[in-house]
Amino acid sequence: MGSLSRGWSMARASLAVLRRYPKIAILPVISGAAWLLVLGLLVLSLLPLSGLLYGLTAPLWDKLGSDRAGHIAFYVAAAVVLYALTVVTVFFNVALISCALRCHAGQEPSIRAGLAAAKSCLPQILGWALVAATVGFALNAVEGLLQDKLGIVGDLIGGLFGFAWSLATYFVLPVLVVEKVGPITAIRRSSAILRSKWGESLAGETRFGLLGFLFVLQAAAVFFAGLAIQLSYGTTAMAGLGVLLMALGALYGLVIVVIFQVLSTIFLTGVYVYAVTDRIPSTLDAALVAGSFRSKK
Repeated sequence: MGSLSRGWSMARASLAVLRRYPKIAILPVISGAAWLLVLGLLVLSLLPLSGLLYGLTAPLWDKLGSDRAGHIAFYVAAAVVLYALTVVTVFFNVALISCALRCHAGQEPSIRAGLAAAKSCLPQILGWALVAATVGFALNAVEGLLQDKLGIVGDLIGGLFGFAWSLATYFVLPVLVVEKVGPITAIRRSSAILRSKWGESLAGETRFGLLGFLFVLQAAAVFFAGLAIQLSYGTTAMAGLGVLLMALGALYGLVIVVIFQVLSTIFLTGVYVYAVTDRIPSTLDAALVAGSFRSKK
């Protein structure tokens, strides 16, 4: 309950900044739209009902799954697509952080200026996206291996590896924006900032994720309630209500994801400003920012 209460306070503080500068939410919307477009096209390419798209891609899918060489080509293509989408995500996150830095400095953020800042960091973005995608794949592989060998204990150990990685890279994107260094240097710099301000950190800022998860559960409840109604009533008028609830649940979930991404980025940027300058932005609460991490001591 303490974590939820603190997370709610952090969300409200960040929401005050978002209300003042709502246009910055456009950036994660664009990034999410790119993901939805690519994933939607992939799904449609597998459905005969999609018509022309399926006719063009069906031979390619058959070839990719036909033999060992096809399997290798499939994984290579999947890795390329995943890397490209990771680059898009990092690019717009960097633009959002640039805008958030201006907000905390009391300046009017500009979408154009944020995109320009991200463009100026493109070499660093390409490098970090490669590192992030590679490490993410490796962590998933290690977690899967540990889970197979040790069961739930292995799952917990794998989760600790993931938590340690997220903690070490907490400030990577702000470092890329401000210092324009390579990905490895950015990781070292992020870890150094964390240690210099909070020592050996015991717990990082995970309260946004917990609070966002509860809101996503609400969206899921609405969606599955609609699904249950649609399956129960078939083609009757009540089925239309089910479809409507499913659409509302999906839309609500997408809005929640976007809002919490913006809120967590606003707060992350404020914590970074405090960590490197020892100055807490006037846009955020001093106690919340200073208490973002807890030391083992």
